[in-house]
Amino acid sequence: MTPEKPPTARQAAAEQTRQKLLEAALAEFSRRPYAEVTVGDIARAAGVAHGLVSHHFQGKQGAYGAAVAEVYEQLREAEEAEQPTTVPDRIRARFRGFVSFLAAHPDVALNLVLAAGRDPAFAGLRDRNLRVLAGLLGLDPDRPAVAATLRSFADGAERLMADWLRDDRPFGLDALVEAFCALLAGALRGAHELDPALDVTKALAHL
Repeated sequence: MTPEKPPTARQAAAEQTRQKLLEAALAEFSRRPYAEVTVGDIARAAGVAHGLVSHHFQGKQGAYGAAVAEVYEQLREAEEAEQPTTVPDRIRARFRGFVSFLAAHPDVALNLVLAAGRDPAFAGLRDRNLRVLAGLLGLDPDRPAVAATLRSFADGAERLMADWLRDDRPFGLDALVEAFCALLAGALRGAHELDPALDVTKALAHL
């Protein structure tokens, strides 16, 4: 197998420019609505020529998509950074990673991840996370009562997170994580009410 050649100086410079543009796009889209951000804004923030946005990202929409993908990956890594052995600890570790990342990036949280009309990629991340939660709890994520009430849990948790950030974080981070667990427990009880044949006893014991 032929070893990969190291990047040339030109390739390294191009990648550095692309990274600067990506960071600039993420900062601009985190501060203002999509419609208010221009290609020129991104280029100026990155300190590069206007045309390089089109060269690296095919324009504003491409830059936005790349910024969303970057946040998606960072958030996924934060949620999976800890891998405890017990189910209760794994659930709390996922919640803690989510809360910690968004607390450290409030503009990203409020204007991209938790925003109304957010990019579909974040809805995809939420659905993936709910399926992981269902799996940890031993529940079928495709069962209608489970799917519906887990979505309601996510709506409530995201609203709580957004209010927490807007209200200058009136509660501790650990308290917020436990509140997420309480919301999830309530959602599971609601699932049982919708589907009495659904046994949520073991799932509730993890919370």
